[in-house]
Amino acid sequence: MGSGKTTLIERISKNLKLKPFFELSDPMIEGMLSHFYKDRKRWAFTLQILFLTARYEQIKIATEIEKAVLDRSIFGDIIFAKMLHHTGDMKDHELAVYKRLYNSLIENVSPPKLMIYIKISTDLAIERIKKRARDYELIVEREYWERLNSEYEEYFSRYTLSPLLVINADRFDWVANENDEKTIMKRIHEILEMVRNRGADRHAIFEI
Repeated sequence: MGSGKTTLIERISKNLKLKPFFELSDPMIEGMLSHFYKDRKRWAFTLQILFLTARYEQIKIATEIEKAVLDRSIFGDIIFAKMLHHTGDMKDHELAVYKRLYNSLIENVSPPKLMIYIKISTDLAIERIKKRARDYELIVEREYWERLNSEYEEYFSRYTLSPLLVINADRFDWVANENDEKTIMKRIHEILEMVRNRGADRHAIFEI
């Protein structure tokens, strides 16, 4: 949230000529998000199952196209489920059901050629969230965003499905700084060329 991923996807899509798949925009999801942020315990499980299903449908379409870039990955969807379980918003049996479906779905999709993790401080993320002023996000307490950021850190510290590029959003501003954008695009292009020409260890981690 607030990391600049939508703009990054737009720039990657334009520079590398890939079809973009943006954050899921669905009236059902928007309505569910509004309910969720007002009563997380009631709607956490339902929302996560909805997101998981929609992301599976999206990545299946993207896989058929091949030259595509997604702003969220089904592989990282479990970050939210684990966080909601940690905070008590998702019960033990709900997490167990979610994991069973998650594991079944990811067996049927391939990992990306390159995973990108936008690393951002909680302070900067909250600042951007306030600027875009979505009502259902503004009511969320700081502890929620801190916990979510922590879950992202933990997930990507263990990620080994494909090469990983970590971009520091506190250091690079690809939204407002053209030089930063060029630096990032150049690095992404170099890594993808490496993957195509020589292959890359799925444990490889690149940082910028």
